[in-house]
Amino acid sequence: MAYRILTLDGGGSWALIEVMALRALYSDQKSGHDVLADFDLVAANSGGSLVLGGLVENLTLGALLSYFQNQQNRESIFSPTTSWGDRALRDLTGMGPKYSAANKLPAIQGFLPTRGTSPLVSAAAAVRRTGASADIHLLITGFDYDRNRATFFRSAPASGAAWGTGDAASVTLAEALHASTNAPVNYFDGPAQFPDRPGRYWDGAIAGCNNPVLAAVTEALALGQNPTDIVALSLGTGSVALPAPPPGGASSPYLRPPADSGLVADLHKLATSILDDPPDIASYLAYAMTGASKGLKDPIKSRIVRMNPLISPVKDPAGIWTAPGGMTAAQFTYLANMDMDAIQQSQVNAIAAYADLWLKSQAPNQPIRMNTDTLACELGDAWFQAASAAWAAIK
Repeated sequence: MAYRILTLDGGGSWALIEVMALRALYSDQKSGHDVLADFDLVAANSGGSLVLGGLVENLTLGALLSYFQNQQNRESIFSPTTSWGDRALRDLTGMGPKYSAANKLPAIQGFLPTRGTSPLVSAAAAVRRTGASADIHLLITGFDYDRNRATFFRSAPASGAAWGTGDAASVTLAEALHASTNAPVNYFDGPAQFPDRPGRYWDGAIAGCNNPVLAAVTEALALGQNPTDIVALSLGTGSVALPAPPPGGASSPYLRPPADSGLVADLHKLATSILDDPPDIASYLAYAMTGASKGLKDPIKSRIVRMNPLISPVKDPAGIWTAPGGMTAAQFTYLANMDMDAIQQSQVNAIAAYADLWLKSQAPNQPIRMNTDTLACELGDAWFQAASAAWAAIK
């Protein structure tokens, strides 16, 4: 029996895309525990960890999507900082935190009224895949602010000979989510802290785990799984990919513009790079770690299936780059330039509309590997429907 993994990328409000993908794979009324019971391990970061929290809370997928679509809920997570110093810094440089870390934990606890205060080790007790010998294994990623290293919040130990000791977490479900969702510098105004226990934490993306599929595969290996028995469904929250402009060509909203440089531009690029490569390479590394295509029979090419909408142009019949799905250039540019902390309803509506195009295979899917200049798919699935068929075949 294949060992099934589900992974959920970070990405703030864009995580509603992951809920929409799960609705497409299951149904609107499917409960969170029913979804979890289809897997042996689930790993999540940041916005994806909020999706995981909703699944553990046993919300239906429809109710979970409604949570992300509600502006008041989004504003409770992204609660503005009251620091005049932070506001002055943003006014002067365009950089600096916008949101209160201290206000986030109560908001997460309010989102998870029955499971949020449960210890992570028991939050999903008795939820297990049919035929499995253990409850589902939860892995939520973070970054230890004081130790300068990745932190894995586990629902059970992951230890063994030659693997060392991976302890189970001593925090609640809400606290693990609080740590994992705490993107620094340009987002939250301080490390996440817990009221009754020590420790300060940043978002797991700082540890390179915004796409946690590589961490999840590593965890499965530490749990004693054979690499070629592991299959993983990796859900993303949208990635922007623009082709390179031709030498001397005219500018276009569909081509990659030259990047600004300088201290402020570089700081902004560094602060937002947690959503970009190296996290994107995690899918390919997980593919290699699980044996690549070795032992697989056509049409199956990989034990890793990536489902993530690419905000990228497509070529029209004349070979000219244009927006996918009948979007206008203005609509495409608006979405491509949107930050992960999309709070306004118009922003969330634009994200959901693009996700609809993606689910209908009218907007491209991020493959496991692609040519970053031409956007040609080299490995994996270029469209959601192909990725869905690949997961059905491999699971």
